[in-house]
Amino acid sequence: MYIVILQILYGVLSSGLSTDNERVSYEGAQVWRTELRNGDDILLIKKLGDYKDLSIWSLKPRQVDFLITAENKLNVHRHLQARRLNHTVLIMDVQTRIDALAPGIDTWTENSLRLGHRLDWKSYPSSKVIGEYYNYVAENFPSICKVKNIGYTSENRSLKMISISDGNPKNKGILVVSGMHSREWIGITSALYILDNIITQFDLLSDYMKNKDWHIIPLLNPDGYEYTRLHDRLWRKNRHKSITRPRCRGVDINRNFETDWMIAGITATNECDHSFSGPFPFSELESQALRNAIADMKKPHAFFDLHSYGQLILYPWSAKKSPTPDYSKHLVTARGMAQAIYKTSSQLYKFGATYNLVYPATGTALDWAYSNGIHHAYAVETRDLGLNGFLTPPDQIEDAGKEIFAAVKHLAKVMEDRVSNRGSDEKSWF
Repeated sequence: MYIVILQILYGVLSSGLSTDNERVSYEGAQVWRTELRNGDDILLIKKLGDYKDLSIWSLKPRQVDFLITAENKLNVHRHLQARRLNHTVLIMDVQTRIDALAPGIDTWTENSLRLGHRLDWKSYPSSKVIGEYYNYVAENFPSICKVKNIGYTSENRSLKMISISDGNPKNKGILVVSGMHSREWIGITSALYILDNIITQFDLLSDYMKNKDWHIIPLLNPDGYEYTRLHDRLWRKNRHKSITRPRCRGVDINRNFETDWMIAGITATNECDHSFSGPFPFSELESQALRNAIADMKKPHAFFDLHSYGQLILYPWSAKKSPTPDYSKHLVTARGMAQAIYKTSSQLYKFGATYNLVYPATGTALDWAYSNGIHHAYAVETRDLGLNGFLTPPDQIEDAGKEIFAAVKHLAKVMEDRVSNRGSDEKSWF
């Protein structure tokens, strides 16, 4: 029953109707947190979702964060009270928060002119600024860095992968991906922070970092990302407009991979859902580009997929309860990454299999990478724990980058085969 409920629950996400030429307003909307006790509580959320303006932000076995519009607050509050459910207001006014964090105009300063790019850790960059940075690293670090076009989006934006290597053919590869979900800005800047620190500090890095081939895709969904900057800050999917699906735009890239792509009761089949999986596996140019990039390279030994929010380190499986053959390896590596983060920033990150720690999800890049032979496969939900949700302020960009870089460095060290495996208990959804 829980799995069926989850699909219904995710069906309550905002409609995703295209508003290409208008800015979506969240005036008066709030983000609430409610503790869940059982399946009946989830069914209540489903009932409230019938109004089509309750949007899930974060879902865990016993807790849900959701956005609610101003006109439905009273009704939702009454229903929660009827079941003796309390709620906490995490964000009092979503639009006010969005306005306060709105990106400014990209300007050149004396320092950025000297560097040759406008990327910094004080603001969220536009796609144009990210492109400038790609050009900068290609021109200034040609001996170790190569910028490769791996495809194009439906709006004809280029998809870039930056590879960093000392050229040793014995190197193991690590692939870092971010920006599948366009509203998760802090994941994108964290990937850029990793990229910048590896490239600009390469000679100072430990051997276990330099003897890897690094492949980094900081922004796999540039169409959606620009849409969040210009029109709808909370847009999640890509911007693919289908002739056969004219009502709503977009596909959730991280539900479009072929491993466990369609499971009845879990997979979102409504084209207006935020997590719509697409008409078939690899229907999207972005998921195709990632698949083809992996096929074209020497298969990486590790896959590291960045998202937000929740401060979680996840590993397969996402759509099934059974542990993987590499469960012990995943567990001890994820624990080590969490410890590395804590030593860096005193932030606590939980870790576990996606299915057990958060919610069942189908067609994920994480499960697909693992099922295709990348045994070290992890997805990280970076900051925060819900106080800001997807609206992490820019003054946390650098700190978030530092802690995720610490996690990646631990992963690279693990690949030197110096870490032993240990077991641990995990709790399941069911």
